[in-house]
Amino acid sequence: MLFILLLFSFLLILLSLIVVWTWKNGISPMPTPLKIKHILLEQLPPLHKGFVYELGAGWGTLAVALAKKYPNCQVIAYENSPIPYCFLKLRLWLNSINNVKVHPQDFFTASLHQADLVVCYLYPKAMQKLKSKFELELKDETWVVSHTFAIPGWRAVRIIPIQDIYQSKIYFYRYIKHEIHKKSVDIKD
Repeated sequence: MLFILLLFSFLLILLSLIVVWTWKNGISPMPTPLKIKHILLEQLPPLHKGFVYELGAGWGTLAVALAKKYPNCQVIAYENSPIPYCFLKLRLWLNSINNVKVHPQDFFTASLHQADLVVCYLYPKAMQKLKSKFELELKDETWVVSHTFAIPGWRAVRIIPIQDIYQSKIYFYRYIKHEIHKKSVDIKD
């Protein structure tokens, strides 16, 4: 009986932490759907070295996949919610992945100056806020890939519609100052 009570208390604390951080962040940690993950990874630009940033890494669905796709790159993942952060750290350890650094902080406070590729699955308000940060911090030629939510006012160089119940899209941007507003191109897959 004591074991069940302790287990229930532990689970209640975990759930409470997730709820509190969901409220604080404005969104719950949501894993990237498998279909979107496969298409996104298949279409990402080639990188032989450099820095790949994942903003809002959650449970690590993309961070682990990005580390495997870019073994010679340093993947920098940000997740400030403690439960997904711990789960992600455990996942990296269990998979013996060494090219990922996970930071338990709000990515809005992090520098993105080194990024060669930024990948994110966030929400509209965050994308609006990130637009300004990207324009201040990203270097020319940086790729930004966002699934489901576009960067307001930017024109994607490629948009891939996903055949799912939400009619999701993956947005590919190539940040070049003064050219970010080029026309979007839809790719049908």
